[in-house]
Amino acid sequence: MEGAFSYAPAIAAFPLAAFVVALTFGKWMPRKGAIAGIAATAGSLLFSLWMLAAVASGEVYHETLYEWTAGEAAGEVGDGIEFTFGILIDPLSALMLVIVSLVAFLVHIFSLGYMNAEGETGLPRYYAGLGLFTFSMLAFVYADNLLMAFMFFELVGLCSYLLIGFWFRTRSAPSAAKKAFLVTRFGDYFFLIGVVAIAATFGTVAFAGDDSFVAAAETAIADGDTLFGFDAQTWVTITGLLVLGGVLGKSAQFPFHTWLPDAMEGPTTVSALIHAATMVAAGVYLVARMFGYYALSPTALAIIAFVGGFTALFAATMGVVKDDIKQVLAYSTISQYGYMMLGLGVGGYVAGVFHLMNHAFFKALLFLGAGAVIILMHHEQDMWKMGGLKEKAPVTYYTFLAGALALAGIIPFSGFWSKDEILYDALIVGLNEPVIMAAYAMGLVAVFFTGFYTFRMVFLTFHGEPRSEAAEDPHPVGWAVKVPLLTLGVLALVAGVANLAPVAKILGVDIVFLEHWLDGEYGAVEGLTYSAYGELLAYETGVIGSEQLTILVAAGLSLLLAFSGAGLAWKLYNVPEPVAHKERLGSARRTIENNYYQDEYQVWLARGFTLPLSRAADRFDQTVIDGSVNGISTASLFGSSWVKRLQTGIVTNYAALIVAGFIALLVFLGVYGGWF
Repeated sequence: MEGAFSYAPAIAAFPLAAFVVALTFGKWMPRKGAIAGIAATAGSLLFSLWMLAAVASGEVYHETLYEWTAGEAAGEVGDGIEFTFGILIDPLSALMLVIVSLVAFLVHIFSLGYMNAEGETGLPRYYAGLGLFTFSMLAFVYADNLLMAFMFFELVGLCSYLLIGFWFRTRSAPSAAKKAFLVTRFGDYFFLIGVVAIAATFGTVAFAGDDSFVAAAETAIADGDTLFGFDAQTWVTITGLLVLGGVLGKSAQFPFHTWLPDAMEGPTTVSALIHAATMVAAGVYLVARMFGYYALSPTALAIIAFVGGFTALFAATMGVVKDDIKQVLAYSTISQYGYMMLGLGVGGYVAGVFHLMNHAFFKALLFLGAGAVIILMHHEQDMWKMGGLKEKAPVTYYTFLAGALALAGIIPFSGFWSKDEILYDALIVGLNEPVIMAAYAMGLVAVFFTGFYTFRMVFLTFHGEPRSEAAEDPHPVGWAVKVPLLTLGVLALVAGVANLAPVAKILGVDIVFLEHWLDGEYGAVEGLTYSAYGELLAYETGVIGSEQLTILVAAGLSLLLAFSGAGLAWKLYNVPEPVAHKERLGSARRTIENNYYQDEYQVWLARGFTLPLSRAADRFDQTVIDGSVNGISTASLFGSSWVKRLQTGIVTNYAALIVAGFIALLVFLGVYGGWF
């Protein structure tokens, strides 16, 4: 397999070539560039599978492709710094390459049916954007250093801006694109500071090897070093939280989550790509990639866990009142990435990555399923105008149901195994850490809301009687729509077998394939294995009675809540003529419907605080700072205007001045020097 890695750059190069081809020649090509995108992502998928097989054979790949620049200035730790471009393919990145390329491939195929059904213009621009988006994410995944990751992290953000605003002739799409761009850029500002701080401190931004910043930080903590006036562990916490700012923005975690629901203004296929495998996945993947660094700081991990648990519950409560099918899925994405952050924050590296993988499949399925529903409904997205689609579109219904069962965490679908592994990890850590127990409790309560809003969506969309003319006479969908749905539907059902941790612990059988994969048993770069990370974690775990009993209690409680939420949705909405029940929320209804007034708060913060503060700073700058400088220059100019009058260029004037000066000097010396 050694020769396989020499083709690794082609994984990202294929979609980049598709971007160039679609943008340049798309309007003259069949399907306006779609074929180039499908071929490119198919190539990326095949090569990613080849890399996966190479890693499975016990090999890894870490190669520097290009040295960008090098400096002699030393940081607090280290003798210099180099900025390079390189590729790192280990178990984590190999797995993520397959996930991204597979979802992108299916999205390109689905677009043949969805965008054609829309009768859309500007398709070369659309397929070019998908190609650039896929290239950016794939290059980000196998970047071997933090600076390179930051650059492609930003390119992912740019692509999301372009694709969210694809329908730029409307008012809402450009506004949503700008909002996504600005909110995520705000988080990325902290990310950039974190990158600079890590580079300045350790003299390296490499993820892998003995010269990585993770290894340097571990050594600095072990030696008790002081870094920029802080003890080493505190400095690791500070820099880790700065990088986390970018993660919170990209992965739409509180308080930077408000851009994601508005991003539904883009095509549904773009939403599938953003939510499942690119933009939003990038943040959580970065935490997993840097997990060894975060594992050095229990404080940083606790913050990650608490933010994740809170976001999981916070977003889930908003999902229960949305009527737009894509809005429900948007809030579910925010909530599910909260679970991933919770898992990583409690040290559940395998659980977090496992849920990242499963979520990519079932969330892509749900968004593409929503796209199929929109085609069926002649572009209608309001669930209250749907109904009765179960019998008229069985493929869409049953595949969407598979995704819904996975999202709600119903056994044996994939979401159950990864979500419950996260909750189990949070529980055993929370038994010793009150903050983590609070995060676990919020994640557990969110299970009920997830079950409710998921099946409320299913029942309103597919069950009951048709509630509009479009629902009575749906538009048919073709093979380009059905094939991706069927593929992802199967994955939503079977992907959970990758890591059956609860069954393995109860029965004592070895069926935790993903754990072995991430544990480095199939090959890993030194310092980047799950085992190495586990040794760094400061938490001690505890159980209730026994480990088996703890697993059963945790899983049983989670399933009970999921079934309770689904059961309540069945009671309220699985009727021939469902009605809204939002009034049962009482006084909280308006608050939740308005998303807890977060947008209004951000507008107030911008207009009522930031803008007046910036105006005051501008006035201070112009009156005090500029005034002082201008005053000095005015005095100088005034004085020079008088002095320059002495420079006439006439020799007799100069002679007269010399004589006058000489006489004045004699008088002065005579009066004050005692000459007279």
